Amino acid sequence: MADPSKNFPGLLHPLTLMRRARGLPGLDYQTIEATELPEPYRQLLAHEGDMTTRLENHHRTSIGVRRLRSSNDGKGYFREVILETDGPTVKAVEYGAIEIQLAQLPQVAIDSVVAGKIPLGTILNQGRIPYSCSLRGFFRISPDASIREAFGVELPDTLYGRSNQIVTRTNETIANIVEILPPA
Repeated sequence: MADPSKNFPGLLHPLTLMRRARGLPGLDYQTIEATELPEPYRQLLAHEGDMTTRLENHHRTSIGVRRLRSSNDGKGYFREVILETDGPTVKAVEYGAIEIQLAQLPQVAIDSVVAGKIPLGTILNQGRIPYSCSLRGFFRISPDASIREAFGVELPDTLYGRSNQIVTRTNETIANIVEILPPA
C-alpha cells in the first residue's frame, strides 16, 4: 500500500475538512497495515468492497443512515453519518464521513443521496451503478467527544477504521470516505 501520508488531501479526508469547518481539532490516529487490524475489524475493513454490504452480512440485517450533518454545494455533497442496523434493536455499526461527487451519479441516485436515508453502497448497488473501491489506508484512532457523542455509547480509547475511495469504471472519483467502527 502506498504511503498514505503522501496522499493529498490526507488519509482522514473528508473527515478532517468537516471537523475543521465545525472548529474541531484534528484527531489522534496512527496509520496501520491491514495485518495490524485485530479481528473482527480486519474482516470488516480489509476488503475492496463497499462497507454497507459487509456490515449487512456481518450483522444479518439491512443498514440505514442517521445523518448527523450534511452540506451540498451542487457539485460535492458532504455528510457525517452513523450507519445503523434496521429492526427492533437499532445498533450503531459505523461512523462515517463522506464526500460524494454528484456529477458522477444519475439523478435518481443523487436524489437518494441527498435524501440521506440510504447508505451510498446500497444506492450504487440497487441502481446497478458500476464502481470499484480503492482502499487508501487503515488506521487506529482515539475517539474524541464528538465521535463518542455520535456513537452514543461508551467507547474504548482505540477504534479502527479505513479510508476508501469509490471510483467509476473510468477512474473518476464518486466518493471519498472515512469509516470508523465501534467496538466489536
